[in-house]
Amino acid sequence: MSLFWSRSPLKPVMKSHLSSILMVVILFSLIACEKEISNETGGITGTAKGEFYASLDGKQWNADSVQLILVSAGGATITGISKTGDQISMVLPALITGTYMLGTQSSSYALFGNLFTNNTNVYVSNSGTAGGTITISSIDTINQLVSGSFQFTLVNPADNSSVTITNGIFSYVPYGNGMGGNINPPPVGGDTDTLNATIDGVKFVPSDILPSLTNGKLLIAGFSMNGSQDIGILMPPDIKPGSYPLDFATGLYIGIYNPSPTVTLISQNSGTLTILSHDAVAKKIKGTFDFTASPTGTGSGTSVVITQGYFSVKY
Repeated sequence: MSLFWSRSPLKPVMKSHLSSILMVVILFSLIACEKEISNETGGITGTAKGEFYASLDGKQWNADSVQLILVSAGGATITGISKTGDQISMVLPALITGTYMLGTQSSSYALFGNLFTNNTNVYVSNSGTAGGTITISSIDTINQLVSGSFQFTLVNPADNSSVTITNGIFSYVPYGNGMGGNINPPPVGGDTDTLNATIDGVKFVPSDILPSLTNGKLLIAGFSMNGSQDIGILMPPDIKPGSYPLDFATGLYIGIYNPSPTVTLISQNSGTLTILSHDAVAKKIKGTFDFTASPTGTGSGTSVVITQGYFSVKY
């Protein structure tokens, strides 16, 4: 189900699809898989606010839009995204404390790219002279928080240019613990999690629904039966009833649609999210949405119009 775990990162077929592994593909392909939690324990306690930052070619970079650690049977992905679209992702074979080496022959790897510029400019740790380390220093399985550090030089296989990332820190970042629900479909407003929409006039009713509350973000996502198609809405976890613009540039309210595992389309000032009700204590939320999903930068794919979107979930 995940693009990452389906083949070795060193094989040519993987390198030919580097532009397809930017933010939302990572986010949804891993989040769709069944979670597997490490039994490792660490020294972090409490509920401190997560931090995710680094020095990018000597300039300070912060993951001030998305901070996410997702765990599946195949491993773990640590992703940070800035409001300007810069993304750093690190892929590990397991979420276990220790230091992971990066290089052309390593099972762990990292990537850097920008969602708003040329999507072929993806820098990876498994090409040429690239390399570095990722360290998981502690895992708090009670509060589901992970801390660690990273430093690496990444290379763009297209032109052998490089980017150096140093002093990387992620601390108190939650790892994915969302719950999914199957629908067939249930009646709108029923007790079972519900999400549906119309995509270019065709009804989309997912077979699996995954509400997930992570650091600073509430994600409501729906996946087709075979996992090849998905749709999702990102919003702040304390969102109130009302209407909000769906625009990735805000870093707050984002509509995402993956018509296939290699194509990502997002809302870019082109839609509306309306929260009908939200009980933050019971963690129940209902809303509607519509947006035009478009490629980012020079990304592949054709824009589609998503209408009649509705969700009613417990997260």
